Amino acid sequence: MMEEEKSAETSTPIEEEELEFRPWVKWCGVGLLGAVSVGLFLATYHVGYSQGEEAGFAAATRSGLVEQSLNEAASHNVLNFMRLSSASDEHLLQAAADVEAAFAWVRDPEVRLEAEWCLAHALLSRNLHEAAVAVLNPLFQRVPRSADWAHRAMAAGNLLIAGQQYKPAEDYFKQSSSIFAELKQSIWQQEAQGQLIALAACAPKGGDEALAALEALLAELKADDEGTRQLRSMALVHIGALHRCAGRKAEAEQKFREALAAVENLRMVRPEGAVSRGAAHLELGDSAAAEPMLRIAEGNSGQSLSDVASRVLALRYLAIIEQQRGHHVTALAMLHRAQGMAEGRVLSGNAFWPCLHDQRGWMHYMVQNYQTALQDFNAAMAATQEPTLLMQPLEGAARCYLELGKTAEAQPLLENCLNLRRQYTPDDRSALGRLNLLLGQLYDQQGKAAEAEAAYRVAVENLTGDTPDEQANRLTALLGHAYILTELQRWAEAYAAWEQVLPLVQEQFDRREEVRTQMRRIKPLIPADPPAGEPAPAQS
Repeated sequence: MMEEEKSAETSTPIEEEELEFRPWVKWCGVGLLGAVSVGLFLATYHVGYSQGEEAGFAAATRSGLVEQSLNEAASHNVLNFMRLSSASDEHLLQAAADVEAAFAWVRDPEVRLEAEWCLAHALLSRNLHEAAVAVLNPLFQRVPRSADWAHRAMAAGNLLIAGQQYKPAEDYFKQSSSIFAELKQSIWQQEAQGQLIALAACAPKGGDEALAALEALLAELKADDEGTRQLRSMALVHIGALHRCAGRKAEAEQKFREALAAVENLRMVRPEGAVSRGAAHLELGDSAAAEPMLRIAEGNSGQSLSDVASRVLALRYLAIIEQQRGHHVTALAMLHRAQGMAEGRVLSGNAFWPCLHDQRGWMHYMVQNYQTALQDFNAAMAATQEPTLLMQPLEGAARCYLELGKTAEAQPLLENCLNLRRQYTPDDRSALGRLNLLLGQLYDQQGKAAEAEAAYRVAVENLTGDTPDEQANRLTALLGHAYILTELQRWAEAYAAWEQVLPLVQEQFDRREEVRTQMRRIKPLIPADPPAGEPAPAQS
């Protein structure tokens, strides 16, 4: 009976709420879940880290920066091994004079190349540029055409610019561009091409020589990608500026329009594209469209010659915009900034310096600061022998002397400027008319009536434009010519001159009455036409 009761008791079903796990079972389950979570986290992290590492490594190696950094470290180690960093200038120069003897102990060809590069780099860092070139020239004839050596060629070019070694710098930029083209590294190729354009624009060259160099570079920029288009636009702006300086206004305008067309519909604007677009807009008279582009170029923080050239050009054009607004102090500050950036990068002999001083001189002239303006004009004339770059500062200096009452100093400058204009910019009639007007006034003050009459006459013949300034100059020239003809008692010519003045002063009561008075006085003095076949009486 007892056994039946026990059997019945053990067979009784256990209620669900009465089911309990032992403690060790629960902790095992919790641990298992934690282990699974940690495993999933580690697996996810490992996959993400691996993918990110691979993507980052691929991007870095494609950029060339990792390879460049590693090679720089290797070069530094070789440099330390050879103790070139602590060697005296004399020791470096001795090694450069006989590279073969200096590195005879180096057997491995690659190590030999590294050693020679270290020597050349040490020489460049000590500003021993000529000795460096003697090492670099044979070295770069033997180096492999790799990205590493292309970067080194570009670095050598940048260092040589500081030592005024422009021709070898150009050669290394060309070699760098060629290697990058072969390796299909277009970004770095465009960097080298930008340096070549900046070098052609910033190195000391005459106008025709610089124009030929830029035209040759422009012909090589045939690709249609955005980077090349922006470089092409930059070259066109420099070419347009050279044409403008030479008085070829039509050619200059065409180049500026081509520069603007080259940078249409850009997705990403580089400094070269920004400054060229801004410069072209401003040269074509659209300052509102020019300013935002020039601001982009102004903010470029790069230190290469191309970056510096873009920044200083942007500052010069922004100064023109500020001048147009009447903000002369801001404009002058920008020109001083441009000068500071260009010091040591754009060297003497380059067109930048006379252009900068000339631009700043005219700004001082406009605010009647004639003595300071004269200093800038004199600096511009001292910085160049290029006739087309001398014309404007010659005129500016002459005007300053006239304002200061020093006509004796002004006269030879004006005459020299006029001769240069006749020779180099004979189609710039506005400039010819303006200079003849100034000379006419100067001769008039000196009592040289015949010389004044001839100058006024040429001024009237050339001042035919429709701008407000030119119309005002034409009226001044006509008045001067009419008065001097009256003084010379050339009555018929004087009357004709006053007749030309009259329509221009209809709204000016005092002048209109003066002209009418002169015409009434002169008309009776005009000799009657002689009968046919008789000579006209000579005028006294």
